[in-house]
Amino acid sequence: MFLVKKGISLLTFPLGALFLAIAVAAVLRWRKIGEPWPTRVIVASIIAVILCCTGPTGDLLIGPLERAHPVLSTDEIAALNDGPVVIAVLGGGLHNRQNVPVTSELTDSSTIRLAEGLRLFHLFDDATLVVSGAADLQQRSTADAMAELATGLGLPPDRFLQADRARDTAEEARALSTLLPPDASLILVTEASHMPRSMRLFEREGLSPTPAPTYHRASQRPLHPGSMWPSARNLRKVERAFYEYLALTWVTLGGS
Repeated sequence: MFLVKKGISLLTFPLGALFLAIAVAAVLRWRKIGEPWPTRVIVASIIAVILCCTGPTGDLLIGPLERAHPVLSTDEIAALNDGPVVIAVLGGGLHNRQNVPVTSELTDSSTIRLAEGLRLFHLFDDATLVVSGAADLQQRSTADAMAELATGLGLPPDRFLQADRARDTAEEARALSTLLPPDASLILVTEASHMPRSMRLFEREGLSPTPAPTYHRASQRPLHPGSMWPSARNLRKVERAFYEYLALTWVTLGGS
């Protein structure tokens, strides 16, 4: 099921779906079938590709996801500091690279999530950091790479745990439900756009984490000089939003 979900998500990415539509329409146009609709599909798909690469489109799509949960406030940190705290940093992926520094192995998402987790760790008197993420198709787990980086940045080895068999967010939530001490507060660190789905899955496991979103991608000035110029960065916002909306729908329907 895990691989099936990943395959379906790749097929529904906007760029791949639009290029598939262009390819099918081009074949129909070449075979002179259904004109003028194949030509219209090609033109509409090209326009859609251009729009997906512009800033306002990505900001419009990903913004609501990122605004669903506010950043962790100073007052919340002070209130949580009365007892033990577990800071759960969800894995954001690992590149299959060898003979490179761990900072080149971890994806941007994993690195930024871990950096936020470490920043929060130093704000609490009694904190434990949990990093997660299975090996998947790589030779080692995302959790192991994150643990290496955390240790290299000075985190004491006895102050963190690994959930290195969790392959997706649902499995991370189940793993954390078994690792969390009964008297500890849970802080959940993940990408801002990923937080709505993560919170639902963690709450499904009977947990009540305090969200600490990071890696906000939406611009606070969606309309500015240059925002309409197509770029790969803008396309990544759209792809991320599509993925999260699709996954959130799946979770709402009862899937994991």
